[in-house]
Amino acid sequence: MPYIYVKARLLIAFSLVALLSAACSISPQIAQEQLYIILSAENGMPIIQFDRNLSTLSVDRQILIKMAAAADLNAEQWLLKNFDKADLKGLSEDAGFEKLADIVSDNDLDAKDVYWSVLARYISKADFACKEPLYYQYFQARYNLYEKEVSCETAIPFNVLSRYSANNIVYVDPKRLRDIHVVFASKDDNMMSKFGHISLRLVICPQENSTDAECDANLYQHIVLGYMAHVDDIKINRLKGLFGDYKAYLYANSFMDVYQKYTISEFRNISSMPLKLSQQEREGMLRSLAEIHWGFAGDYKFTHRNCSSLMQLALSAMWPNFSDELSLQTLYWRPDSFFQALQATAIATSSALTDLELAEEGGFYFASTEAIYNKAFDVVNEAMQDHRYSSLSDYLSTNPILRDNAVQENTSYIARLQSDAYLLEAQLLLEELSLVKFESIMNAEMGYFFSKYGVAEIEAHMHQSMSSESYVAFSECVLGPLRERIKPIKRRDGIPDSLELASESTRKSCQAEDKAKLLKQVNLYLESLDPEAWADVKTAVYYWAEIINNINSYKELGNK
Repeated sequence: MPYIYVKARLLIAFSLVALLSAACSISPQIAQEQLYIILSAENGMPIIQFDRNLSTLSVDRQILIKMAAAADLNAEQWLLKNFDKADLKGLSEDAGFEKLADIVSDNDLDAKDVYWSVLARYISKADFACKEPLYYQYFQARYNLYEKEVSCETAIPFNVLSRYSANNIVYVDPKRLRDIHVVFASKDDNMMSKFGHISLRLVICPQENSTDAECDANLYQHIVLGYMAHVDDIKINRLKGLFGDYKAYLYANSFMDVYQKYTISEFRNISSMPLKLSQQEREGMLRSLAEIHWGFAGDYKFTHRNCSSLMQLALSAMWPNFSDELSLQTLYWRPDSFFQALQATAIATSSALTDLELAEEGGFYFASTEAIYNKAFDVVNEAMQDHRYSSLSDYLSTNPILRDNAVQENTSYIARLQSDAYLLEAQLLLEELSLVKFESIMNAEMGYFFSKYGVAEIEAHMHQSMSSESYVAFSECVLGPLRERIKPIKRRDGIPDSLELASESTRKSCQAEDKAKLLKQVNLYLESLDPEAWADVKTAVYYWAEIINNINSYKELGNK
C-alpha cells in the first residue's frame, strides 16, 4: 500500500479553541485500513475523510456546519480557512483541473487557489451541481461525493447585451431550447474579422410544445453566445488585441442585434449550422455555457486565442462527442477553418447549408443585405432623374440634409413617392441604412472625445460646471453607460441565482421628459470643455437626428 502522510497540526487558533468545546484538527492517522481522515473534531469524529487512494470522499455535514457556525463562518469559508494546502498534496490540482479552470474561471487567478476554492464549494454547497456543472463533473468523477442527482431550478440566466440596454438578464427555460447552432459570420475587411467570426446560437421556442418552424422563426428570443475581447478602452487598440492585453469573455447578445450588425451594418453573411445533440445534451450544454458565461475571463489574442480557439476548448469540455472527433483534435485559430472542419463531421447537420436558398427559408442562412440595398439604390436613383448618385456609398456619405433637399425640390419625385409604394419603401430602406451607419459614426466620435480627455477629467469638469441636478443626469445617462462598457466585467463562482441578480440591478431610466431636458444641458457643458473637438460629435448627432426627420417625413408622404 502506498504510504500517505500529512503533517499533524491544529487548524483552529488557540483563541477559538478556548471558546469551543470541540476544536477541529487535521489528522494524519488512518482510522481504518481503508480511510484517510483529513479533518476531524477534537473528539475524534471525522468531518472529511477519503479512502486510502483519495478517490472516494465522505463528509459529515452536521459537524461541518456546527464547526463553521461556531467560528461565525459559513461552511465554505470555514473549509477554506482550514485546508492545509501545503500538506495535502494528494488533493492538489492536476492537469485535468488546470485545463478545465482555463475554460471556466478567471485566468488571472492561480490554478492552485482556484482548486481549493472550488473544492470547498463542492463539499459545502448543496446546489453546486446546478451552479457549476462543469466543475461538478470533474470533482464527482474524482471524489464521488454525491450519490443522488440534484434537482436544479428550471430557468438559467444570461446577461444579454443589446444596443439599447445593459444588464439585461434573460432567463432561458431548457425545455424551450430546441437546438444549438454553430454560427459563422463571413469575413470582413477589418483586420480583426478577416477570417470571420464563430459563435453559438440558442434556438429558443416561443413555448415548450412549439413546432420546429415556430422555433426557427422565433428570432427575437434567440441568443448568440460568442467569445469577444472586452475593450476596456474607449476605442480599440489593435496592438493590445494582438498581444493579449484585452480580456476575453463569453458574451451573450440578442440574435437580432447580431443580425443587424453583420448583415446590415457590415454586409456579411451568417451561416447557422445545427449540432446533433440529444435533449439531455442540449440542457447540459446550456448550463455549462451559463457557467462559462458568468465565470470565465482570459487573455484574448486576435491571432490564436480568439473566438474560434476558445469556442473549440469550451465545446471539448462540454460535449464528449466533440472531443472524440478526430478531425477536431487540431485547434483551429481561424474561424473559417474551424467551421469548414466542423461541416465535414457527423456531429453537425451540414446538410442544412447545402442549398443556400432553402437554408435561407429555413433560418439557417442569412445573406448580406448589400444586394437588397443596392437594388433599393438603383430604384431610387433611376426615379430621381434630376439628382443622381454614383453609388450606394456615395448616397450614404452625402449630407442627409442635402439628400432631403434634393427630394423636396423634386416635385415629380415627391408625387411618385406618394403614389408608388415600392419606390417609397426603397427610399425608406436607404435612409434606415444611413441611420444604422450614423449610429456607429456617432458612437465612434463620442468615443474619440472621451478618449482624448479621459473619463476622470471630463467627470471633474462636469461636476464643477453643472448644477447638481444636471450632473446626476450626466452621471446616470452618459457616464454610467460608458463606464459599464469599459469597466472589467464582474466574474462569479458559477451561475448566479435570481436574488443575487436582482440585488445588483442598477439600471436608471433616461427616457423621461425631464431627463431629456437635462441631457440637452449636458451636451452644452461637454461642448464647453473643447468646442473644436466636440464639433465632430455635435455634427454626427445632428446628422443622425436629421436622418430620423427624413424617415418620418417620407413616412408621412406615404400616408397622404
